[in-house]
Amino acid sequence: MNLKILPLVQLQCLRLILLFTLIFGLMLSLDDGSSIAAQKVGKPGFIDPVNADITSNQLQVVEPPVTGLTSTLSDEVKELPTELIRWSTYWQLCWQPYPEAKEYELQAVLMEGKSPKLRRQSDRCFRIQAASNENQKSLGLLNRELILLTHKIQLGYRVRAVLDDNHVSQWSEVMAVGATNVT
Repeated sequence: MNLKILPLVQLQCLRLILLFTLIFGLMLSLDDGSSIAAQKVGKPGFIDPVNADITSNQLQVVEPPVTGLTSTLSDEVKELPTELIRWSTYWQLCWQPYPEAKEYELQAVLMEGKSPKLRRQSDRCFRIQAASNENQKSLGLLNRELILLTHKIQLGYRVRAVLDDNHVSQWSEVMAVGATNVT
């Protein structure tokens, strides 16, 4: 295969993956009551495993939810031999302090539903790698926007405060990984 067309073939494959992901996401969003996770909350017979688990643990949910969510992107680039670079884009989600919060819990929200696993932390910021690649330096951050768009469609996070005596706050809104609301 001609090495000059290899990047074009890779780009076309990524475009096809993105197109299928968009189509799948649109199909899921057509159903009533859908969220980023495409769950049918409020429909008869629907059991939310996350909230069912909360009830079984006798956690008391208090108002208001965690607010002041901001998300940013930052890039790190490392130069490699032979005119190559290795780059990573990190997505960071931060929020305002919640009165009397001891810790915070984050929950991944996927197209398939909400993850039953919660991540507990004391910090008010959460950072993950949202995109990475290794390519020729002259091409810059190759396919960065396409990779971030794929994550925006497929993955988000929400956060709640953990208080004393089995109390937690309501969940915040879901923020899509790769999306920013602060420049």
